[in-house]
Amino acid sequence: RKQQWRPFSKDSRRESGKYLLRTMIRVLRRSFLGRTSSIRPGCQGDPLRCTRASRISESLREHATMAARLLDSSKTGVLCCDIQERFRKAILHMDSVIHCSGWMMKAAAELKMPIIVTEQYPKGLGETVGELQDYVKMSYKFEKTQFSMLTEEVKDCMEKKCSGCDTWIIVGIESHVCVQQTALGLLKEGKAVYVLADAVSSQTRGDRQIALDRMRQAGAVVTTTESCIFELLGDFKHPSAKGLSQKASARPHSGLGGPSPTL
Repeated sequence: RKQQWRPFSKDSRRESGKYLLRTMIRVLRRSFLGRTSSIRPGCQGDPLRCTRASRISESLREHATMAARLLDSSKTGVLCCDIQERFRKAILHMDSVIHCSGWMMKAAAELKMPIIVTEQYPKGLGETVGELQDYVKMSYKFEKTQFSMLTEEVKDCMEKKCSGCDTWIIVGIESHVCVQQTALGLLKEGKAVYVLADAVSSQTRGDRQIALDRMRQAGAVVTTTESCIFELLGDFKHPSAKGLSQKASARPHSGLGGPSPTL
């Protein structure tokens, strides 16, 4: 005999619950697949992984484009970060930082590139080291207390007096604090950033190397002073080439030019 259907019986409630659950699963599945299919074809199985992969691929493409682009002196400026007297004995291979920073600033001055110099709380930490003072006189100089060089005054200077610069070369200290925060800030604003490995340092090897790795991963180009200067010159026939090349033989051999087993 056919069993009588009871709308409020235990069996009917169980069947209704199953039907509702199946309906919800179908709706969620359609909605989920619809969203993931717009992310990337074939990624419905793991949309988060595909989204991350897309972002990483885009970042790598942008970095590869920046690294492959030759520097143009008419669109490039130099940032000299806090190379002050108080840090002279505290910073690893400070002699290399001073020499290579001066070398870069000399090149910038001869190539008519803008130079911005910052000093971190100079009343307590002293002014920029004496070896660089001739170049400081040719620069826009600012005092600061925040770690990044990108104070409101500096950003205003970049906008009004360096508006043609879409690329910035950074030298100075410390790699893992002021230099790194400046580089990341510029990258966030869409600027191309070149960090000179032999012209930046920290008090410890570990801090310096990790900072260089992070800036490179974020999109900055980590290179050397000599490479950067000759790229800007473009030709040894350039009037400044001979004088600038002579600085290469005088630089300290500190090992700051790039990763090595000691760093």
